[in-house]
Amino acid sequence: MQAEEESPGGFVQRTINGFEDSEFEFQRTISNAPFPPLGFVSGASYGDVDVESSAGQELTYDVQRFSTMVAIPFLLGKRDAVFAGAYMSWSEFDVKDDDRNDISVASIGLPMGWMRQQNPDWQLAAFVMPLGHDSDLDNSDWSWQYLGGAFARYVSSETLWWAFGAYADVGSGDNFYIPYLGASWAINERWTLSAIMPWPAVIYAPNRDIMFRLGAAPSGASWSLDVEEGEVGVNLDAWDLGLGAEYRVFGNFWLGADAGIGGLRGLRLVNGDVEEPDLDFSSNGFVKLSFNFRPATRP
Repeated sequence: MQAEEESPGGFVQRTINGFEDSEFEFQRTISNAPFPPLGFVSGASYGDVDVESSAGQELTYDVQRFSTMVAIPFLLGKRDAVFAGAYMSWSEFDVKDDDRNDISVASIGLPMGWMRQQNPDWQLAAFVMPLGHDSDLDNSDWSWQYLGGAFARYVSSETLWWAFGAYADVGSGDNFYIPYLGASWAINERWTLSAIMPWPAVIYAPNRDIMFRLGAAPSGASWSLDVEEGEVGVNLDAWDLGLGAEYRVFGNFWLGADAGIGGLRGLRLVNGDVEEPDLDFSSNGFVKLSFNFRPATRP
């Protein structure tokens, strides 16, 4: 019993149980859909992408990506909580061009955030995530971008809730700031329609041990690289569309597999042969395997 209490999974689960005893409300309706993952290990492979610039210059590459993340929540009383975590990934770009070498990129991130249950219908939240990248390009050094946002969640009924806010991505070469609007509708215990950006999806969970998801997610292979300065940044302006399935293998651990098409993404070589804007990307396939930790929200 003591060893279980000292394990990271046991600590997170006890924290989730603490949330259930607090004033936080994450779900009012009965749904088979599991809680979002608080930790994962994943590997993804993207097929060949043909990129053509407006000047007619072409580049073909494929991508292998391995990533892991963990986030730990900490309760601060009955209404407030903070979380902190770590993210790491390794991306290999296999360039199909005899004049260019393959490119590897290592990334680390430190997500941090705050949540508050303002009243039974409203939640407030904010987060920031410094994200650093280092490639094996000549003259490369760590380059940093900063992701962050502030949001509010409003529960309008037992089955429907809305989210509002703003999101920013600063330091990746193309800074952008966007407003945020999302919603989630639990149609019944098996079906959920989620319009939560950037992961819109239709979810089907016939029971508590299996889930199917059809939807979109940010691509794991869209980057901006300055080949002269060696600076690297990930872009969140590209999407993968696919079908995924997850199965609870034991306890709160789930095994997942996804496959689909990722056609709107690109490797941007700012001072190289290929340069945005006006890029044309071919559609391509991807496959992904993941191992997720999804805490139970109730017995």
